[in-house]
Amino acid sequence: SIHFLESEGEALLYRGEGALHEWYEKVGFECDFLHYGSPAERIVACVPKERSVLLVHNCAITEHDIDVVMNHFTAPVYWVLCPRSNDYISGLRPPVEMLQRAGARICIGTDSLASNSSLSMLDELKCFSDVPAREVLKWATINGAEALGLEQQLGSIERGKRPGVVLIDKLERR
Repeated sequence: SIHFLESEGEALLYRGEGALHEWYEKVGFECDFLHYGSPAERIVACVPKERSVLLVHNCAITEHDIDVVMNHFTAPVYWVLCPRSNDYISGLRPPVEMLQRAGARICIGTDSLASNSSLSMLDELKCFSDVPAREVLKWATINGAEALGLEQQLGSIERGKRPGVVLIDKLERR
């Protein structure tokens, strides 16, 4: 699980620009990873292609980042979106349509209580009002179970599984 391009500042850091770069210089910390050129290039250089990864946040990704990552890995890559955490931290949202066009395996997360007022998956789902409910439910159920390697036990209602079931009467989305 890797926090990935949560802000544009991460990409700027690799170019020797922006507030993160200035902060690192100010405190005298030398970044020994900037030679990769970008966060996506660093991941593909450091993580074996047969290892599945969860990339969390993805607010500042580009099509190029998606292509670099997707073309490297032979194991599944899960793109975890945490919209309420992103609202709290930066106000940015990941480019959902871009991920969908790329055929990305999207999951929903909450990040943590450090950047979210609750760990409610239902509250996260409400943030995707422009995505069909059937699709966001898949992101929150079977895709999440697969990302955690628990699809044999969780994520769908099937014989032999132990899914948590929540009755959603109305999905009032914002």
